[in-house]
Amino acid sequence: MKRKRAAAVMEPIPIGLIGVGHHGSRYLHHLLSVETGGKLIAISRRNIEEGIRLATEHSLRFYPNYHDLLADSAIQAVLIVTPPSLNLPIALEAIQHGKAVLLEKPLALTHTQGRQIVEAATQAQVPFMTAQTLRYEPAIRQLQGIASSLGHWEYLSCAMRFETSPASPEKKMSWNNYGALMEFGIHLLDLVRFLTQDDVDSVSADIDRPASQAPEHRAYIKLITRRGLPCYLDISRVSQGRVTRAEIIGVEGQALADWTTAIVRRVSRGNETTDYPCPPSATLVALLRDFCQAIRTGNPMPITAEDGLRAVELAEACYHSAKTGKPVFLN
Repeated sequence: MKRKRAAAVMEPIPIGLIGVGHHGSRYLHHLLSVETGGKLIAISRRNIEEGIRLATEHSLRFYPNYHDLLADSAIQAVLIVTPPSLNLPIALEAIQHGKAVLLEKPLALTHTQGRQIVEAATQAQVPFMTAQTLRYEPAIRQLQGIASSLGHWEYLSCAMRFETSPASPEKKMSWNNYGALMEFGIHLLDLVRFLTQDDVDSVSADIDRPASQAPEHRAYIKLITRRGLPCYLDISRVSQGRVTRAEIIGVEGQALADWTTAIVRRVSRGNETTDYPCPPSATLVALLRDFCQAIRTGNPMPITAEDGLRAVELAEACYHSAKTGKPVFLN
């Protein structure tokens, strides 16, 4: 009997996926090809023809309407990988149905929306995770591992500079005209809290748009943590190629993590340089495994809804600082 109970505990968690576009397709692929602790059983997609094709090919249930997927009692957990303007209504309905939720970043487009999600999940006591996947990059994990060897930190410098990409009218609408800062810069806002293990006290930002009504394509941000550490973020989509890095500058040395080229390097006294192995791995697989494991054990999610909200609050503070030309101080 004990063996039967153990086997039952290890049954994969039935998962429904809402949103199977460019990014949602990556979740689909991993759930169907890698052991994550979950089993994809249903999808919802606005493109009905493509949704039917995928469901037929992989023996999945297909729901043209996400309301019907959320009402499916066989589904224990849902992944929401939709344009962020849709996050609030879908997340609230998923919580109402008692589903565990994994929500692709950003949690929301405004602090008010994000707070609604956090409060609903807390009140309903449903497991809720924000997919801030940069935390799972092997280069970032390696940087964490050597950070203590750098001595007292003087400052942190991070960059995400992406290649230019024309935004369609549909994308502008689904993102409520938000651009680089909210789309991928949100990763760095979360990373500051993750690496420093501290909250942010003040925000100063300079944000540039190619036209007055266009989404922002460049942001340069200075954050000061509560312990007084300066953190500088360079976020843009104005050039070609891609640069992604986080640098810790300490009194005993400096370390750089580049998660595009999978390089982690420490430079110390006398320009002694040490490179660290950083084999690439799929961040979504690690994320999904942690999500399913937390559901199974009842432990807290490694990246909470509150973590997602903090990143949105910082983004909102950046926009306000850029608009007023003044620092924003956070409580």
